[in-house]
Amino acid sequence: MALELVVDSLEAVPETVRSLYVQNGDKFKLDVSGIEDTTGLKSALDKERKAAKEAASQAAAWSKLGKSPEEIQALVDAQAQAEAEKLTKAGEWDKLRAQMNEKHQQELAAVNGKVTAKDQALSKYLVDAAATSAIASAKGVPELLLPHVRGAVKVIEDNGEYAVRVVDASGNPRVNGKGEFLTISDLVIEMKQSEVLGRAFEGSGATGSGASGTQGKGGAKTISRADFDALSPNERANVLKTGVKIT
Repeated sequence: MALELVVDSLEAVPETVRSLYVQNGDKFKLDVSGIEDTTGLKSALDKERKAAKEAASQAAAWSKLGKSPEEIQALVDAQAQAEAEKLTKAGEWDKLRAQMNEKHQQELAAVNGKVTAKDQALSKYLVDAAATSAIASAKGVPELLLPHVRGAVKVIEDNGEYAVRVVDASGNPRVNGKGEFLTISDLVIEMKQSEVLGRAFEGSGATGSGASGTQGKGGAKTISRADFDALSPNERANVLKTGVKIT
């Protein structure tokens, strides 16, 4: 019976020849001379066979793509370069986006400016038309009273329609005892009863002790020198324009 060169256990060989084996790691090897140990060569051969198999598998995959390994590597390198250029160009896109945003803000500001100008024109028309009518009915001087009316009202949008509201110092709409919004006519009546603003109405429109506007001969309006001097420069200029006589 031929003896195995290497066995896992001594039980695998006859008891009479077990003494011929020596332990080699976790196995047992026949102790003979003149025979070269090929264990390392066999391990190296197994590794080479495995590498060759993997190389053959990769070659088959490249062959399916119709590309050589060098061509595949060139494609990979080109993709990496494209990604790098894309990241580089991202900075240019950020700059372009900033320019677009700036232009949009400028266009939006222009539109808002036109809307604001339109609203101001509409507000002036609505207020001046109603105020001039109310002042004329109360026999007042529009040139003197219009600035005061404009400062005491504002135009609001109510259910899709524009309305003029008399407001207080905080900008809140004012109401009368019935809970109704004050009208411009109500505001003009208050002005006529004012000690200072009453001077801008014909006759004794103001109830205050300082009101002294009077009606001159032939219906001409007059104002005392003291009352005239008490007015602001703009108010005095407007009084002179109306032809009011200073006494």
